[in-house]
Amino acid sequence: MRVNLDEDEQIVASLPKIWGIALGLAGFFHKSKEGVLALTNKNLIFAPHYLYITPKEREKYFGDDKARVLKLANYSEADLDEDISKNSKSWIIPLTSIVKAESVTSRKVNFLRITFKDEKNKIKKYEFAITRSVINYPQRQPLMYYSLDWTEWVNLVNSHCNIV
Repeated sequence: MRVNLDEDEQIVASLPKIWGIALGLAGFFHKSKEGVLALTNKNLIFAPHYLYITPKEREKYFGDDKARVLKLANYSEADLDEDISKNSKSWIIPLTSIVKAESVTSRKVNFLRITFKDEKNKIKKYEFAITRSVINYPQRQPLMYYSLDWTEWVNLVNSHCNIV
């Protein structure tokens, strides 16, 4: 039985090893997190969870510097639901609250930026990217990011949110 996902909720696409970054004042108080980015038919979900992938799998998901629209192998809705339950800092963004999905270039790196309205009707922004290098001490944090082409993901999110 699912706790965080509806019974009819299905994963449309997912990516491993994505870093989620909160923008604005919220980002000042929260560190970046590494996890799984999943788009379901009802929500965009970022669940902090370290997932090892081989170089061959990395090429499959991020080959030619493009974020591919694929489902993670051996990662089901039950796994996603369990990851959300294990980590209270998971971000669940209902597709109906998303205002804009876009690819934004900052410091010569392309980020996937999701702009949405929270429960209090305030605009929030999260950015997503993959890292080139990470520092592990005192806390695992990214140093440099890859510049990915997020066009496929932007189009997918916008199509599911009915944003033109």
